[in-house]
Amino acid sequence: MDREAWDNYVEKAILGLVLGILVLGPICFGAVHPIPFAGIQALTGVVLLLWAIRLWLDPKARLLFPPVCWGVLAFVIYAGGRYFTADIEYVARQEFLRVLVYAFLFFAVLNNLHRQEHTRTTAYAMVGLAMCVAGVAVYQFATNSSRVWHLVSPYTHRGLGTYINPNHLGGFLELILPLGLAHALLARAKALPRVLFAYASLVIMAGIAVSVSRGAWIST
Repeated sequence: MDREAWDNYVEKAILGLVLGILVLGPICFGAVHPIPFAGIQALTGVVLLLWAIRLWLDPKARLLFPPVCWGVLAFVIYAGGRYFTADIEYVARQEFLRVLVYAFLFFAVLNNLHRQEHTRTTAYAMVGLAMCVAGVAVYQFATNSSRVWHLVSPYTHRGLGTYINPNHLGGFLELILPLGLAHALLARAKALPRVLFAYASLVIMAGIAVSVSRGAWIST
């Protein structure tokens, strides 16, 4: 098997791992607890390893560094400076680790998943996930349930989805809603996918509504 075929397999593996990270975070309370975030750290480490393998398979591969990367790099440096001057080292370290993980993941995605089919697959996955989370929130609101997996949220009669705080649910859904609406209204796709995206967008809007988050309403 030649290097190009191996490179294709590694590229698909990176896509699968990135989708796993994007799904794991929202369904595990936003990955705010140490164990889910440790899983995201491990998956990110594997993504970086596979990226290194791709660079070995194709020595002529170029590293993409558009102007937006300078902003990301500047924020990482700022976060590092804040970490070394923080009053509570442990809390600052945990936050700085998150910044590093997300920055590494940003550069890995930018350099490995820039094809149109990658963008399409990621969009389908995120809109589908948001629709499912919003559907759970609508059910919680309708049944007046405050249970999220094995935990009970202190917020009552509000949609929670897979988050403890309904404001976090609203923040997640408002990020995905424009993606669903864009595919429903502007994408060059057949009628069925556009109808499905429109339906998913309606469910997401319902999830934002039942979150009863005024900030999410205004942002939307």
